[in-house]
Parts: sequence; structure tokens; C-alpha cells
Amino acid sequence: MAEHLVTGIAQTSNPEHLEDALCDKEAVDCEKIKVITKDTPTREHHESLLSYLHVGQEHPTTDTAHEVIAGDAAILTNWGDPQVPNISEDPRYIGFFAEPHIIDHLAEYAIPEDQVQNYNDAIDAGRSVVLYKAEPHEAPGVEQTFKDAGLKNVKTFETK
Repeated sequence: MAEHLVTGIAQTSNPEHLEDALCDKEAVDCEKIKVITKDTPTREHHESLLSYLHVGQEHPTTDTAHEVIAGDAAILTNWGDPQVPNISEDPRYIGFFAEPHIIDHLAEYAIPEDQVQNYNDAIDAGRSVVLYKAEPHEAPGVEQTFKDAGLKNVKTFETK
């Protein structure tokens, strides 16, 4: 039987606020909730009933690793050739400059590519993404609880 992933965007990652909004609801088991945020981990996050995943500086991206740009790149010089040294000659880096080059905070979750950008943008803007792996019979109740709690862009995705 297929597993479902219920997702939503919260305006905060504050453990107390999210616990009040989501826990002690009939349809939700708080131990199954994961919150992805770029907030710095605090004692409250670690002690929360919810599981927090704090995103850092190293993220999977939608294309080849870009150490040429982000890492220890040498000074780029050009002797009249319109090519960009160390980049133009290597076609692996062409994708870095084209859309969609996004930091994928949700690479480990089964969210379709056409939807994941909304969630990544929310995390980058300081909001949180709330995730819940649900059995098919649980998903509608979890989705309604997320909506009642004020989460935005609430959706359910089939993962298997």
C-alpha cells in the first residue's frame, strides 16, 4: 500500500507555536511530524515533540556540484576569447547559470519537481516546511489538521 507525504508551509518554526497548532489533535501523531527550517537550532528545537531538520550551507542542487563558483575557484581571466575559463570548456557547469538551479532543501522527500520550488522558496524566505508521512487512511485527517492550523500550500503526495 502506498505511503503519503502531507506537506504544508508554516509562517514560523517556533516549537511552542507549532506544537500548540498541530499536537493533541486526533488525526496527528506529533512524533511523525518533521519541520524543515533554516533557523539556527535552539534548546527548544531539540526538546520539542516535533522533529526539526535545520538546513545548512551545503545542499544538494538540481545540477552538478558548483565548486568552480562556490568553492576555491581561481581568478578567472580572459584573453579575448568569449569563453569563460574553467566553465565554458566544461559542459557540466552550463546548468549552474540556467534555470532551474535551486538549492533543494527537500531532496530526501518525494515531492514532485514542479512543486518543490515553492517549498524551497519558503524555507529560503524564513518560513518552515512541515512534513508528515501518513498511511493512506491518515492523510485526509492530517491534511485537514494542517489547514486548520493555518499552514499554507497544504498538499498530499503519494510516495510509493
